[in-house]
Amino acid sequence: MGVSAKRIVVTGMGIVSPLGCGVQHVWQSLLAGKSGITKLSEQMVEDIPCKVAGQVPSIECDPLHGFDPLATIPAKERKKMDRFIEFALVAAREALTQAGWSPASAAEQDRTATVIATGIGGFSEIANAVHTTDERGPRRLSPFTIPSFLANLAAGHVSIAHGFRGPIGAPVTACAAGAQAIGDAARMIRSGEADIALCGGAEAAIHRVSLAGFAAARALSSASNDQPEAASRPLTATAMVL
Repeated sequence: MGVSAKRIVVTGMGIVSPLGCGVQHVWQSLLAGKSGITKLSEQMVEDIPCKVAGQVPSIECDPLHGFDPLATIPAKERKKMDRFIEFALVAAREALTQAGWSPASAAEQDRTATVIATGIGGFSEIANAVHTTDERGPRRLSPFTIPSFLANLAAGHVSIAHGFRGPIGAPVTACAAGAQAIGDAARMIRSGEADIALCGGAEAAIHRVSLAGFAAARALSSASNDQPEAASRPLTATAMVL
């Protein structure tokens, strides 16, 4: 089968990252050679070899470019979702604003796809639910426990928030998930399933369990704990950073 020559273009981008939030700010930080890798709290990593990670700065830590979920998500809704869903909602809002896209008709809603990937979904909420069940009993779990961490609900919340009713997807192919989401979205447009797609990836898996698990696999960097900006070295066997 021949490949369609239909042109697909990127019209808007959004980002929530360890360097802060906002495409322009993050791009300039990258050009300046800045690193978003920082030391973790001693309480989190006191018995874990790797003591650094890429933490998204809060609005309190960085008033100009820190993560401010309340600017996008009502406080009541935040109780129903893991942090990775919050990241997706904030980044999606920036991308849609930059693109100037807001479906004006039912037809446009139906032709807008949403594909947002994640490696595991709501890792922290899963771990918190296990802790609550073990320490306080199963009756103490919220009715929103399961929806808070399901991998597909980053895409679900974004599509609901913006009225998209087209195809929806949530690749979970580990480190390649975000790249797959972009590829899947392009294929949807090329095949005629959608005219427009919001796509990308979201992860919020910095937790003692995830750090300990990757450390047990000897995958995490531990040689640069005193120099976090040197910890992440692509293509090096033991230089991965969450």
